[in-house]
Amino acid sequence: MYSKSKISIHEIIERECLATMFQPLISMNRKSVIGYEALSRGINPYTEEVISPLDLFAMCKDVKTLTKLDRACRRKAFKTFAPIFHKDRSLILSVNVDAAVLGENTLSLGTTKKMISEFGIAANNIVIEIIESKAGTEDVLSRFVKNCRKQGFLIALDDIGTGHSNLDRIPALKPDIIKIDRSLITDIDTKFHNYEVTRSLINLAERTGSLPLAEGIETTQEALTLMRLGIDVFQGYYFGKPMNADNVEKDHTAPIKSVAARFKTHMMEKLALKKARDKNYKRVAKQLKSLLLESKNTNLDSILSSFIDENSHIECAYILNARGKQVSQTICNPFRLKENRRLIYQPAPVGADHSLKEYYLNIRSGKAWHTTCPYISLASGNTCITVSTKLGCGEDSKVLCIDISTNINE
Repeated sequence: MYSKSKISIHEIIERECLATMFQPLISMNRKSVIGYEALSRGINPYTEEVISPLDLFAMCKDVKTLTKLDRACRRKAFKTFAPIFHKDRSLILSVNVDAAVLGENTLSLGTTKKMISEFGIAANNIVIEIIESKAGTEDVLSRFVKNCRKQGFLIALDDIGTGHSNLDRIPALKPDIIKIDRSLITDIDTKFHNYEVTRSLINLAERTGSLPLAEGIETTQEALTLMRLGIDVFQGYYFGKPMNADNVEKDHTAPIKSVAARFKTHMMEKLALKKARDKNYKRVAKQLKSLLLESKNTNLDSILSSFIDENSHIECAYILNARGKQVSQTICNPFRLKENRRLIYQPAPVGADHSLKEYYLNIRSGKAWHTTCPYISLASGNTCITVSTKLGCGEDSKVLCIDISTNINE
């Protein structure tokens, strides 16, 4: 007889002393809950103490016991979700499969298939979630994913973006969902590194046909930043904490509506600011273009230099011929050059080939004006945009290029 204060893992499994909590998965485009992740808890029947997932799975001392607990948690999740699913068959349920249990006897998912059949849940409403860092060999993982798809399940890779992630697995497995780890999401609105890594993961997901899901959202600013990056599906305390089945039917759309309204306002303000900036960029470029045309192509470097002296936000300016070769010096604003970066970033000399640059190719394609996205200037090492335009109407017309600091108007 086990102590009433300390229950064994075997008794928990045999007596099904488990509870399933549901954390909402949010789609901002649909402005609704699209499903839930099932989160398992242990329950001590003698003390009614809740046993956390970490403590629960730590009680397993061998793979056989871990496999039994993993299946018991999954069955409890399906049993608890079934009434919810039968009221709304559009909802999905994400269930975790501990990758440590994957082996010859568990690859087929036959047991999982029987479970959902027992409770009348469709396979394509179930997401099998694998913690990528715990997955075994490539062969085992690949066969498991293949069997999941054969059965009709969706696949999610969890914890993507942590230090041990094997990103090669994303294009190899082509999961339906990649869950970007909360270590990247936390303070993404203020941490440049997190922002850039997350943006790369989103691009990778889109190129491989996977849906990126951001987990661990806790603030409005994190949600707004991720929406700007193109994330649609979210999970985190900001949108909803894990809840029992009785609370699932309540209205959980308040934070969704709040973020949606703020995002719309934010984007309208951002677009208005961009429009004003582009107008200012073009105004500056038109002024310099007029001066150059009036000079009839004489003393180009002198005109560029004088104009930059009067417009401190300009990083540098230069002129290309019709073939993309530089015909003027790169005239830089000396006050915007960073002394400690001059050995890395050097202004392009006369004769430099710009024929593959975006700002040249767009003008050669027929555009009258072009403004690039912000980038690091090779001339100054600062973040800038380049405005380019033709200096004339003919095929042999030169191209004026102006690098303008992105700090203009800020």
